Amino acid sequence: MVNTLEKTPYSVAYIGVSFKAAIDQHALGKAALKNKDGNFVLPTAETVQAAASAMVAHTPADERMSLIFAPGANSYPIINYEYAIVKSAQANAATATELKSFLSWALQGNGGNAQKFMDQVNFVALPASVGKLSEAQVAKIH
Repeated sequence: MVNTLEKTPYSVAYIGVSFKAAIDQHALGKAALKNKDGNFVLPTAETVQAAASAMVAHTPADERMSLIFAPGANSYPIINYEYAIVKSAQANAATATELKSFLSWALQGNGGNAQKFMDQVNFVALPASVGKLSEAQVAKIH
């Protein structure tokens, strides 16, 4: 998408934040989007965090929800949680154990949810209360 956008004059595209380095390298620019409160905001860690924070209290136990167009003066309007969709009943105990181990690592602040990994893809870490909901989902794997 980055290459096509660069080669197509006057084009507009949505490119996820994980491609920020390529966007910057090719000097493609970013658009400020109008959020639910009527403010135009750029996709930054602060505006993504603002949107996530605005929706934390509304996150159901199964975590199925959209964060698109979250309220807040500084909320970026296009964000979502990242999901790993797995069956709770695995084919065997060894697979269940390994899957739970990996997903638990991914949720930990000193594991996959560590800032050093988030920075590499321009993501923000899960809010702590949402992480606890995710841990409860992982615990159901057997």
